[in-house]
Amino acid sequence: MALARTLAVLPFRAFDDASSEWFARGFAEELCTELGRCAALEVVHPWSSFAPRPDDATPAAIGAELGAAHLLDGSVRREGEQLVVAARLIEAPSGRQAWADRFARPAADLPALQRDIAVEVAGALAAAFDRKLLAEARRRPLQSLAAYECWLRGNELLRGGTVAHDDRARALFERALELDPGFARAWAGISLSHFNEWSCQAWERWDATERLAYDAARRAVDLDDSDHVTQLILGRIHLYRREFDAGERRLALALQLNQSDADALAQAALGFTYLGRHAEAVALVEKAMRLHPRHPEWYGLVLAYPKFLQGEWEESLRLAGRADGFAVDLPAYAAAAHALLGRPDAARRSVQQFRDEFRQKILFGRAPEPGEELRWLLHVSPFRAARDLELLIDGFRRAGLVDEAAPATPIAPAAPSGPIATLRQRPRLRCEGEAWSFRFEGREVRLVALKGFADLATLLGAPGREFHCLELAGRPEASDRGEAALDATARRALEARVRELQEEIDLAAERHDAATDERARLELDAIADSLRGALGIGGKARRVGDSIEKARTAVTWRIRSAIRKLATALPPLGAHLERAIRTGTFCSYAPERPLDWER
Repeated sequence: MALARTLAVLPFRAFDDASSEWFARGFAEELCTELGRCAALEVVHPWSSFAPRPDDATPAAIGAELGAAHLLDGSVRREGEQLVVAARLIEAPSGRQAWADRFARPAADLPALQRDIAVEVAGALAAAFDRKLLAEARRRPLQSLAAYECWLRGNELLRGGTVAHDDRARALFERALELDPGFARAWAGISLSHFNEWSCQAWERWDATERLAYDAARRAVDLDDSDHVTQLILGRIHLYRREFDAGERRLALALQLNQSDADALAQAALGFTYLGRHAEAVALVEKAMRLHPRHPEWYGLVLAYPKFLQGEWEESLRLAGRADGFAVDLPAYAAAAHALLGRPDAARRSVQQFRDEFRQKILFGRAPEPGEELRWLLHVSPFRAARDLELLIDGFRRAGLVDEAAPATPIAPAAPSGPIATLRQRPRLRCEGEAWSFRFEGREVRLVALKGFADLATLLGAPGREFHCLELAGRPEASDRGEAALDATARRALEARVRELQEEIDLAAERHDAATDERARLELDAIADSLRGALGIGGKARRVGDSIEKARTAVTWRIRSAIRKLATALPPLGAHLERAIRTGTFCSYAPERPLDWER
């Protein structure tokens, strides 16, 4: 039965030439986004509502098909730099027209035009809805119709899922910014184009593409923090950077800003899976499927991940089978599920399928390095909960997805079922002359000494403590050349602002004001970064022209190199350090659970 406040936006008609049809469709898709900001409404995904239907299809039949109590349709016509839009709201069961209006505005006022239609529709459906909230929800500037068209075309290209499509889309987004530098969605598109490469196609350029995706997402949020898409993108990037608290806040804010974007719900569900919130992830995907009855198969793939981690391996395999080919890591999860269900032959077939796709799509034909397949799998699965990672590794081990060439001792047989039991042997990181000895989860390796191993030993010996890069680099404190980057007056002002922001955060928590809380936390993070960058060891003012940047770069490089080496030789330890080690001006070790390291 259709929910009383469920709305489907049908395709808007274009009365210009045929080339304007895509514009009318894009306008209607953006209108869905605006309507999705209304907490009182649930909006059917446009791909479902735009599906072809017989000309004689009745409103009642369409409403029943889509699970929608109301339908919105209309037309778009361009007259020079003017847009003329007609819209009407129909009660699906009866076919009665509940509301209609006509709008004529300059093309540069597209966001205001979409907002006005959304306000009228929301008002017609929900008398209790606060129109002012929706009217103020969109603050992005948009001065050029051409910039908007670049966004629509670029967003369509992103769905192609190849490097070539990403490159073409990025060029359109960059053109949109030339036309309108304040267009936040263009920065969001640029971030998505880099994110697609980073998480799917650019294993050898991971660090560079990650930085580009993150920087563009931050630019988008800075321009428009009310856009749920920009918040969602930035939140997912935080998760891949293992910045779980920041990622969780962004995902929650994205859902608060728009509760009806089915694609966003499904993407957020994947993030909630990584955060260990499996039941909530399942609920989000199921809602996305309801709002998008003709949803793409990758929705099922997203649902397969939390089902796997909940121990529903048979259901996970069923869902994954319907989305075969959508993700390189999918056969590896299938192999783990088969192995956990006691099906070694099926597990071996899935392992071979994964290895073939990994070599073709990730390594572009080259042979993998020892342990590289498992290292990639753990790197692109940023699970926060240790139990989830343990279950995943257990499944991979049982499936035989461990590179025999990796210089590690054999793995002990796993327990008959359930997550890996905590091993009684203490983890070890110890220097033994010209080599280092490592032990983690019952496996041991010896490796030739690297400077980064000594840095890791320092960090692991003091969990939670922040070490300045100069301490680890073994260099003297910053020189006294140049002017102080932070004088006493500026420092006092920053400290006073920190106190004000903390009070704002406390007040926002009392009022359940998520938007104010988020803005205050972001400013607080920025001030913290400024203070850290301006302070040397012991809190002394840093001097411009010192060697901090060189030390930061050198220490970060050698620590990350050491972790990559360990990830190849001892994948569980590499995965643990990827999650727990932070590098930069200050470096630290923050494990998810206390570990008693033998040194």
